[in-house]
Amino acid sequence: MNRYPLIEIPFNNRNTCWFCGEPKDKEINFPKHSSEESLMNHIPLCLPSCNECANIVKRTAFTSLFAYRDAIKKALTAKHQKTLSIGSNWTKQELEESELQGSAFEGFKRSAWFMFEMIQGRINYQGWELRINNEKLYIEQEDQAFEFDGTSYVNLDSAVTHAVKTFHLDEQLFTRVLSVIGKDKFGQAVRLCRLYPMLTSKNRELVFVEILDSIGL
Repeated sequence: MNRYPLIEIPFNNRNTCWFCGEPKDKEINFPKHSSEESLMNHIPLCLPSCNECANIVKRTAFTSLFAYRDAIKKALTAKHQKTLSIGSNWTKQELEESELQGSAFEGFKRSAWFMFEMIQGRINYQGWELRINNEKLYIEQEDQAFEFDGTSYVNLDSAVTHAVKTFHLDEQLFTRVLSVIGKDKFGQAVRLCRLYPMLTSKNRELVFVEILDSIGL
């Protein structure tokens, strides 16, 4: 169900994922949870997505749609690294002229470059201009430095990534708690979530509610 205004979709892109250019499967809300609106630097919105882009990043709280898109691109790159490496190890001509033998290798020669170009195209895809109600949506790139524990990070998302890795946090839980209590209480969010490093989806929701109860929210 769409909670937020749907971005305007050009006719030629009416069945297209905004993130990667593949056929769309659904329309998604950004942010996923209404409590995460407090972290964002622009209005919430709804936009078309394929299933892979909609589900490949488990974390939901981001400062902007561009930050979320960057996370999706990073996850797609990691997932399809083997296919992308074809372009690093071969040229199209080298692949066509290679002397690989056997049915498996023949199949690789026929499909490998096509698969590489398809994935490369998805990674490089930039979507179309964002408009709602015929007005262009201006989204600032998140480049404001954020300081935590005496260290200055390029932005809030960089600080989140560092904290998750350093303190072995459950990223989905941490970002949801942070979105509720605010980035000014970043350290408190870290302390609250360090007690729950690994969670299932069911347990994560129970812990989230328990944490909010413990701080009177």
